[in-house]
Amino acid sequence: MRLLPYLWALCACSITACSQTPHAPTEPKTPATLERSETLVTEDSSLRIEETRVGGVIKRIRVIPKDGQAPYDLDPVTRQRIWKISEF
Repeated sequence: MRLLPYLWALCACSITACSQTPHAPTEPKTPATLERSETLVTEDSSLRIEETRVGGVIKRIRVIPKDGQAPYDLDPVTRQRIWKISEF
């Protein structure tokens, strides 16, 4: 009969351990991804086009005219000109 208090204590400890909420999981760290970055240059007699791609997606299109005009960027999605006033 001396075993009975130990069994009660064991049951109480296991119930207490099961009723506690587990520790909140920490946010998993995203692994560093290595994406290929490349710059393609196309040039003819009147202008030079620099196209920057990261992971196969076009990020920047830079147009540099050779006749003295100001260079400008093209939006990769809409293909509209983007003038950088600070570069004039």
